[in-house]
Amino acid sequence: MRYSIVNQLEGITLAFSSFYQLGDTRNIDSVSWAYAVQREKEFFLSSEGSYDYRVFQSPIQKPPIDPRVNVSRLSLCPIKVNRIFVKATAFSSIVHVGNVSLVSMDARVKHIRQLEDAEGGTGQTQSEEIEEPN
Repeated sequence: MRYSIVNQLEGITLAFSSFYQLGDTRNIDSVSWAYAVQREKEFFLSSEGSYDYRVFQSPIQKPPIDPRVNVSRLSLCPIKVNRIFVKATAFSSIVHVGNVSLVSMDARVKHIRQLEDAEGGTGQTQSEEIEEPN
């Protein structure tokens, strides 16, 4: 363990399960799930929005932890940072200065686009869902 000294931390946007952490941390577990619907015409259905999609239900494949790793360090001086400027921190992300033992981050987003028909009318809408990127 050592000291973390930060003279100035300036951020414009901090949102959606994100944070700034100065100093030592034992565990960080950050989760952010979003259900995003994009439409050509604005309207909202109070009944929509479900986390039943595969993107939210599938387990995360984490790499195995090898407990045989041994690290020996001698840190004689503290962590010193003069100035940090962060434009944006969002969607389960961290700005961290200090020691950390275990970090687990999970950000999942379901995007749905609903488009009008080819004539631009208000008839039946076309729906496009992307489950996994190519």
